[in-house]
Amino acid sequence: FSPAGFAASDVEQVAYTLASGEKVSLTAGSELAGDGDEADSASYETVWRFAGDADTDLDQDKVRSMLSALSSYVSGQITPAAGADPAACGFDAPLAVVQVTTADGTKTLTYASGTDGDYLMVEGDSSVYTVDASVVSALLYPANQLKAE
Repeated sequence: FSPAGFAASDVEQVAYTLASGEKVSLTAGSELAGDGDEADSASYETVWRFAGDADTDLDQDKVRSMLSALSSYVSGQITPAAGADPAACGFDAPLAVVQVTTADGTKTLTYASGTDGDYLMVEGDSSVYTVDASVVSALLYPANQLKAE
């Protein structure tokens, strides 16, 4: 189950703050697909850019991996009654705090690394969720690593 409650295709904007304090903001836009020579059968595709910087090309595969991680399923749930201590799970120094905007609004997801794994907390939900390390690693790109090469 996905506690965030959205699919990768629902995401319109992502803004996150890394543990280093770096803030990155991405926004989705529609651009003409292909080389534009076939105006009769023009189709559009979603392309992600830095918010406020439409000229910088981003590595779309890395962005898609990030979106997939944000909407991924969790591997477990620890309810507060079961003794989920946010500080022991690393939430006193999160790896990333991510604000995800969809047509339904904005949700804040917080990712942390504790003594025995990686965790997620969703704004408005008191549970702590266990997530795979690959999910967390897909979310930790500083801005310079998102740029297309």
